[in-house]
Amino acid sequence: MGLRGEPVRLAEGDHVRREARIAGLRAFETPSLEAVERRRRQLWVRTALALAAVVVGIAILSTWPADREVVLDAAMLRRGVLVLAGAFCAYAVAQEWHLSRLTHLLTDERVLTAALTNRLHEVELLLDAGKEMHAVLEMPLLVETILHSATELLGAGGGSVMLLEGGELVAVRVRGREEASGTRLRLGEGVAGHVALRREPILIDGTVDPREFPGLADRAPYVESAMSVPLVHRDQLYGVLNVNAAVGHGFTQHDLRALAVFGGQAAGALANARLYEAERATVAELRQVRPGDGREVG
Repeated sequence: MGLRGEPVRLAEGDHVRREARIAGLRAFETPSLEAVERRRRQLWVRTALALAAVVVGIAILSTWPADREVVLDAAMLRRGVLVLAGAFCAYAVAQEWHLSRLTHLLTDERVLTAALTNRLHEVELLLDAGKEMHAVLEMPLLVETILHSATELLGAGGGSVMLLEGGELVAVRVRGREEASGTRLRLGEGVAGHVALRREPILIDGTVDPREFPGLADRAPYVESAMSVPLVHRDQLYGVLNVNAAVGHGFTQHDLRALAVFGGQAAGALANARLYEAERATVAELRQVRPGDGREVG
C-alpha cells in the first residue's frame, strides 16, 4: 500500500512546487507557510502602493490645465491609468488565489505529516508494549503490565483485564474502580460479555442501552467514553480488555483500532504465560514422589 501511494505523494509535491513558482516563490523547493505569508504581505503592500500611485496620478491628471499642450489627451491618460490599475489588481487577485491554494496544500501536508508522526509514535509504543508484555511470563505481573500499557498508550483514566475462567469472565485487575475487582460475568452478559461472545471490539460513548447489553452491571448507565476488545490468540479467547476515558476526553474509532492491535499482542503474551504455567506445573508434578514407587522422578 505504501508503494502504491508513493506516486500520489510525488504528484502532490510537484503540484506544490508548481503553485510556488506561479506565486513567485521560485527560490524554494518546498516553501513553508511562513514564506507564503511573507509573499502575501509583499503582494498586498505593492498592490496598495500601486493603487495609491494610481489615485495620485488620476488626481494630477484631473487638475491638469486644459490649455497646456500635451501629447495625449488627459481623458485618454486617465483611461490608460485605470486600465493599468485594473490589470495590476487582476494580477494581484490571481496571485492571491495561487497563494491561498498553496497555503491549503501546505496546511494539508502539515496535517498529514503530523498524523504520520503520531501514527509512527503509536507504532513505536505498540512495539515497546509488545516487547514488555512478551518478556513477562508470570500471570499476575503480565496482567498488570497489560493494563498499565493500555492506559498509558491511550491516556485512559482506568480500565480492567477480565480473564476467561470456567466459562466466565473474571476481573483480575482493575484500575479506577477497584471495587469491581473479582466481578464475574457470563459470556454475553454486560458489555464485556457481549464483546467476548461476539469477539468484536466495541466503542461506547454516553448512555449505554441495557436492552443491547442484557445483564448490564448495576452501575450508572452513562459513561464518558469506553472501549472493550476481546483478547483472542489463534482463535482462542483468553479474556477481555476494557479501558475508560479520562474525564473530559473521549475515544475515537482510531483509538479502538489501536486498542484492538494492542489486544492481539496482549492475547499472544497471555498465551505464552499460560503455556509457561502449564509447563511449570508439569515439571513440578514430575519432580514429586509418585505414590507406590518410592522414588523421585527428576
